[in-house]
Amino acid sequence: MSHKFGVVILAAGASSRLGRPKQLLPYLGKTLVEHAARTAIASGADEVVVVVGADASAVKEKLKGLKIRIVHNADWAEGMGSSVRHGVGALSGDIECVVLALCDQPRMTPDLLRDLAVRHFESGAPIVASSYDGVIGAPSAFGQIHFADLMSLRGDSGAREIIRRSPNPVETVSFSGGNVDVDTPADYLKLVPPPEVGCATDGVFQPKNARAPPIGC
Repeated sequence: MSHKFGVVILAAGASSRLGRPKQLLPYLGKTLVEHAARTAIASGADEVVVVVGADASAVKEKLKGLKIRIVHNADWAEGMGSSVRHGVGALSGDIECVVLALCDQPRMTPDLLRDLAVRHFESGAPIVASSYDGVIGAPSAFGQIHFADLMSLRGDSGAREIIRRSPNPVETVSFSGGNVDVDTPADYLKLVPPPEVGCATDGVFQPKNARAPPIGC
């Protein structure tokens, strides 16, 4: 693909409903944030940006050695809009499409991220969003025409607001497993159910037969 696309992973929140940083939860032998970053790298993206905020030092530590750009959002408490601004603003000027993704959607795959960007370039649709369970949302691809809109987000308004008010039809790509996220302890136990649980470390369960996330990065 001759066009250039970037992936921005939003990983700056405080995980208040979970009670601990979801970015650092063990998953497939790594952590959720590293899994998301490795998945983005494996998509073939020209640039991968991870936006950190709450617990930034610990999150950065888990991302050491990866071919990514880490951006610290000191305004993370403002809401998701601030993280989108920081992430999109960190991309190089030759990036023609950005795929915005969340660190707590563990079923996200490299193919999904790449397909969102490819669909944008091939169809010409300014926005290509994931679809699952009747929902249209993240991860989503936005063409350059929407970069200014993304940079104007404020408060807790995320990119879904731009999707909602888009004057043009929004293309979609099916995301099997898109409804799996981690907001509460119960969500995490569903992701790593008791039969799969090995030992507990600091109160957090780890998969007994953990496999590494996408490698070759």
